[in-house]
Amino acid sequence: MIKIEFEKVVYERRTIRRFKKEPIPIEILKKLVDFARLAPAASNKQSLEYVIVEDSEMRSKLFPLLRWAAYLPKEQRTPKEGKRPMAYIIVLNNIRIRKNAPYHIGAAIESILLGATNFGLGACWMGSIDKIKIRELFKIPKHYKISHVISLGVSDEKSQVEPYENSFKYWKDKKGKMHVPKRSKEEIIQKIY
Repeated sequence: MIKIEFEKVVYERRTIRRFKKEPIPIEILKKLVDFARLAPAASNKQSLEYVIVEDSEMRSKLFPLLRWAAYLPKEQRTPKEGKRPMAYIIVLNNIRIRKNAPYHIGAAIESILLGATNFGLGACWMGSIDKIKIRELFKIPKHYKISHVISLGVSDEKSQVEPYENSFKYWKDKKGKMHVPKRSKEEIIQKIY
């Protein structure tokens, strides 16, 4: 896997939902969790913990518990067999340490996403998940809130930023390339003092 400069990582990081059938070394998956571990946490209360899923049988069981790309037409949403993630990271919040940690979760997940891009991987941050069945499948104790699932693999699709024009909806062209509208920096900088 390769390392690239930070600015390039930020601009190249896109949500990826189609993956090549190439395994991800466990050392890289652990490194992504380590990046998350170092993300900021208020009062330094480090309540986030993670489940790494790399086993093919467990990946197959987790896959139907995830919802994919709500804006896309139904036939374009869910990755077909052979294009599915090669690993997942399930993000948990230990409520014995901190009841709610939405900012910590966002910071940790962004560290994972940027880290994945740094290693030449694609990733998808997923919040539309079946938390009840995920808890059962992985025997996750009740003192953990299941937050999100991050799907990972070597990208097998292209995604590009498009100028925002009256809609935030992303879309795929006939060649399968994802187009993601983003507002310009001039639109979002309200004032400069």
